[in-house]
Amino acid sequence: MNTDLLFRNYYRPLCIYALHYLRNVEQAEDAVQDCFVRLLETDEEPQNARAWLYTSVRNRCIDQLRRRHPLLTDVHPEDMDGIISDEEAQERSFREARLWEAIDELPSRCREIFLLAKRDGLTYRQIAQRLNLSEKTVEHQVSKALKRLRGQQDSFFILFFL
Repeated sequence: MNTDLLFRNYYRPLCIYALHYLRNVEQAEDAVQDCFVRLLETDEEPQNARAWLYTSVRNRCIDQLRRRHPLLTDVHPEDMDGIISDEEAQERSFREARLWEAIDELPSRCREIFLLAKRDGLTYRQIAQRLNLSEKTVEHQVSKALKRLRGQQDSFFILFFL
């Protein structure tokens, strides 16, 4: 088992997956890191590392939720299925990770403007004032980012940002 390859392929999607449960970036990253440490320490190699990782992260998140909310002590992993479809959450985490990788590959100024507009919800005028640019430049950079992302991603992600 190549744990380096597993880490490169699954770390970001698993963090996003954990984030759907915990809604806290640091706690999600801690949960995923704990599961990778457990994987490294295990004597037996799991038959399906991907399934093992997702199940471990899910269980770790539920454990954290139980500690955070004592009323959830009677909640079991299978009880969460109605709240979060595990299969859907896994697929969504992979798609979101691919989207963020594509955003990371945008030129820095283009990425900054795009995130201010789409993630932070600023208007083109607000961005232009903040960055001392023209509104046309901001509009062009957002358009450029969307065009590049459309070329790399499915329509789900474009709708995510529109």
